[in-house]
Amino acid sequence: MLYAAADVGLKINESKTKNMALNITDDGNKELKTRSGETLKQEDDFVYLRAWIGSTEHDFVVRKAKAWAACHKMKNIWKSNLRRDLKIRLFQATVESILLYGAETWTLTQALTKKIDGCYTRMLRMALNIDWKLLLSNAKVYGKLPRATNKIQERRMKLAGHIQRHEDLIANPLILWEPDHGHRERGRPNITYVDTL
Repeated sequence: MLYAAADVGLKINESKTKNMALNITDDGNKELKTRSGETLKQEDDFVYLRAWIGSTEHDFVVRKAKAWAACHKMKNIWKSNLRRDLKIRLFQATVESILLYGAETWTLTQALTKKIDGCYTRMLRMALNIDWKLLLSNAKVYGKLPRATNKIQERRMKLAGHIQRHEDLIANPLILWEPDHGHRERGRPNITYVDTL
């Protein structure tokens, strides 16, 4: 990449450039060197378009913290006498959009599904000013609202369908691509994006 950039007159700052290798088991092949012989720093995870791309779990933890911060900033609105439907619309526009940003690319396990739905339910209860002492069931709290993971599934299918229909998109050959893991370690294999689709 650095050589190709230099050939057209672009200079990449070597001290600021980092790389991240995916699905490469041989440590020797992970190393990238510049023309001057300097080795680029290897990263396990980094932010791209405001999402952590190395791990779904890490991205969810960051999203959850940001969503809770937004939820707490709006406590005065949640405790007000505003109508339920307006509170829900505000909640979806502010808190939900932060929590589920980029969620259509997440690979969800059963454990992570429970965490997402549990977190979303607690935030929704706070937004609707429902005290836990009232012992109101989740079905009554949600009403006609779908669960967070159902929204993620719907978004994922819309994205995959859109990409699959448009062959001119760069992501088209990649949407159903499954990495070759080579020799697999013992135990249950990791869930892939295709598995979740």
